[in-house]
Order: sequence, then structure tokens, then C-alpha cells
Amino acid sequence: MGITTQFSFVVLAFICFFSSLSYSLPLSTNGRWIVDSATGHRVKLVCVNWPSHTQSMLIEGLDRRPLKDLANEVMRLKFNCVRLTYATHMFTRYANRTVEENFDLLDLRASKVGLALHNPFVLNMTIFEAYEAVVDVLGTSGLMVIADNHISQPRWCCSLEDGNGFFGDRYFDSEEWLEGLRLVARRFYNKSAVVAMSLRNELRGASSKSKDWNKYVTQGATTIHNINPNILVIISGLNFDNDLRCQRQYPLQLNNLHNKLVFEVHLYSFSGESQSKFIHNPLNKICSKIINGFVQRAEFVMEGAEAVPLFVSEFGLDQTGVNEADDRFLSCFSAHLVEKDLDWALWGWQGSYYYRQGKVELEEVFGVLNYNWSDVRNPRFSQMFQLLQTMLQDPNSNSSNTYLMYHPQSGQCVQVHDMKQKEIFLNNCSNASHWSYEGDGTPIMLASTNFCLKANGNGLPPSLSRDCFGEQSVWTAISDSKLHLATLTKQGNNGMCLEKESSNSSRILMRSCVCVGSDSNCLQDTQAQWFQLVVTNTL
Repeated sequence: MGITTQFSFVVLAFICFFSSLSYSLPLSTNGRWIVDSATGHRVKLVCVNWPSHTQSMLIEGLDRRPLKDLANEVMRLKFNCVRLTYATHMFTRYANRTVEENFDLLDLRASKVGLALHNPFVLNMTIFEAYEAVVDVLGTSGLMVIADNHISQPRWCCSLEDGNGFFGDRYFDSEEWLEGLRLVARRFYNKSAVVAMSLRNELRGASSKSKDWNKYVTQGATTIHNINPNILVIISGLNFDNDLRCQRQYPLQLNNLHNKLVFEVHLYSFSGESQSKFIHNPLNKICSKIINGFVQRAEFVMEGAEAVPLFVSEFGLDQTGVNEADDRFLSCFSAHLVEKDLDWALWGWQGSYYYRQGKVELEEVFGVLNYNWSDVRNPRFSQMFQLLQTMLQDPNSNSSNTYLMYHPQSGQCVQVHDMKQKEIFLNNCSNASHWSYEGDGTPIMLASTNFCLKANGNGLPPSLSRDCFGEQSVWTAISDSKLHLATLTKQGNNGMCLEKESSNSSRILMRSCVCVGSDSNCLQDTQAQWFQLVVTNTL
């Protein structure tokens, strides 16, 4: 490639990158929000995890499709950033090894053939060059990149016995870790697509102590910020990144980061206890327990005078739809994600791995893409995640608050289909009706009208009415989960709840509320009756 051609390519890439964004970079923070540094407008991180930290030391999937094609697919599915993982030793020990040499060492012959077919440019690159080339392609595709220090050794993460869990563990040398952070911060100083660096993924193990966490995290954050003061610094807590209470015990003194500090947290169906808890306990009670625990362990960082953003850098589920516990977890957690309009990164993008835990071409059922990387694994993916991907709250908005009525199991929202018939249905959230609501025991009013939502009896669809003060027209969020919207009677029974008629129907009916009381033996699936009133000032 000649000098003129190279220059033209760089200029074109630069133009394509910035014309594809509706905001400018770099990013900063303002209280609990991540914002455009130049304008102060909110930027919501809607990310997908794309691993590059395993033994292959190369972003997954390049043996399946061209990188640019995959990056465009990320954009098409409405993500705006990639949490791009790496292992410290990739850059401190193996930076000059070529991709081809590494694949030969792992005897990944079929994957190497795929690389030669779809992305031949990476084979002769070094490990570090290949990582940088990936960042460049993601950036020119319009994606922001979070460089995530996932582990020290290039391998699958994480376990309590892998020697990579906490500072001072067998493979976790703190000085080498700091050197890895320096190398990445310097390498990407002039790469505006890299909007953030995370210090370390899932700190864990018996040796993990809050005081030591404060010491090393302070060193890491300061190291990154001194080299590149433009990027966000993302900090994890303890216990596999499920717990940020170390910040309460030994608060970080990082005022020198100048509005660049973000905390991260993870949550899965199997976090803490076995995922069977979603099957063997009343669903409303376990959902309430999980969300309350999440708030206590992590969400407190978003509150008060010292509020900072909270980034849910990992959550996910089996995308094949056969894991009932995962499906229930997603309904529960999605309702909270949209209520608080949190920034997040889904695990993961990859449909398979070159090499993981001794196995070649292992499938990833948590992957958005299928095993062959040819299509989404779950045909309902876009519907399920649409509202989660939407920026619902903006602290700079001049619009008044209204509510959307969200059904987390389906990912759909309530819409008034026909004002003449005055019936409501579930539909795509981009077509959702807006409502006003003053809290428990008040009517749910269709915005800018005199009509309210009225229950019409068991088995019948609710409708719009001008009778807004009777028992059938005042609504309360009930059950431990507060996800049942019910009309209650003076007799004090469990009331009537909104319910999605069936999995293949968009109709909403009124049914007797299920498992909303204190019965610890009530194990019915309540997801069809879960409706969340979600505040927005952006739609």
C-alpha cells in the first residue's frame, strides 16, 4: 500500500468514525451519569463483551467472518461499544509473538485456515498489533471500546483456584499488572475510540481484602490517568465483582481523576447461590432478594454527594432459551436495568471460541451469535433488549417525565392500539404509549388525555375509561418484587393483575394476582404478570 493510499484510508476511516457517532469523545462523568465531555449530554454505554483474553490471544470469531462485517453486525444490533478483554501477559510477555505462531503452538489448524480466509491481515501481526488493529476497525465502525484487563495469564476466567484472582496471587504480580496498564494506556493514547480502561476483572479469593484493594486500585487508577487523562477509569470490587462495599470500608480518594471514575459490577443467575434459586423459591421473593442485594452491594455508589456512575460490565443468559432459571433472572434484572437506566455490557458476543479450557471450537450458549457466527442465536434478541438499549433518562432533558409500561418477559411495552376500541396491547417499545402516574392507589392516565386504564373483570382485557376514581381504575404495584400492577378491592384480597395472555399473543387480560402474598410454597411462574412502569424524559 503506497503512502498516498494509506493517508486516504486513514482520513476516510476518521471521517466514517466520527460521522457515525451522535456524540463526541472523550467521555466524562457528572454524578451518576456518563456524559460527552464537550457538551455534557448523557452517553449511555450499551456494550457487548467480546473476548480476546484466552490462550489464542486474539479476539474471537475472526476465523468465521471478516472483522469489519462482525463490527457492523454489532452496530446493527444497536450496541454502541465493545468491552474488549485482554490478559496482562499478552502485552508484558507475548507482545512480539505473531498470531500465526501462537495458533501453531495451540495446533489450531482449522481456525488458522479460517483466519487466512476471512482476516488474513492478522496472521503476521504480533499479539499487540492485532489487538490494536481490532480497536481500529471497531472504532471506524462507530463503536466505542473499553479495554478490559480481564486476567493475567491468557486463559479462561475465572475461578478461585486459577492463581489470577488477587494482587500477590501466583500469577498476579502487581508490578507486572501496573506495567500492563501502562503499556495499554500509552498504546491507545491517541486512539479516541478507546473511551475507557478497566483496572481488573473479578477480583476474588481468600486473600482479597478491602484495605489491599484500596491500595492497589489507587495505584492502577492513578497510573492510567497520569498517562491518558482523557479516558474513563473503571474499577471493580471484590467477590467476582459482585460486591463494592469495599468502597464503603476503605473509600478511594481519587479526586485527582477529574470526573473520570466509574465503578463496575457483575450479576448472573448463578451469582452467589446456585441459579436453581430462581426455580425452587417463590419468584417474586427471590427477585426482590436479588435486586435488594444488588442495590446494597453496588448501587449505593450512584447515590449522594459523591455519586459516580455504575457500569454493569457483565450480565447475561443462555441465549438458546432452554434455561428457565436464566430466563427468569433476565426478566427480573431487566426490570431493574430499565428502571434505573443503567449502563451495561452483555456477556457475550461470541458464538464459539478458538480454544477454551482445553477444547477446540467450544460453543458459547451465552453468545449473541450462534455457533457458526452467521446469525443471532435467539431470534427474539432485538425485541428482548430493545428497551434496555434505549437511553430513557437524560439529566439535561427539558422534557417532562412520563412512563412506559414495560413487560420484561417479552421485552415489549403497552400500546393503545385503537382509541375507538380503547383497548391496550403489547407491542414494540418504539411504539409504546406514554402514561402518567402519581404512585400507588392512583390512576394510570394515558398521557395528554383524560383517559385512564381500567380493569374490566377476570379474563377480560383492560381498557381506557374516563371513570378514573373507582376501584377498577386505581393501581398499585404489589408483591415483594413490586412488578405486579393490580387493582385492589376494599375486601383486601390479592386483587386483579395485568397479565400477558400467552407467549404468542399480544393481548393483555385481567387475572387473579399470582403468588403476591407471603406463601413460601407458591412456586408458580409469575413472569406473565410482571409489568414495570418505567420513567423516561427522552422519548
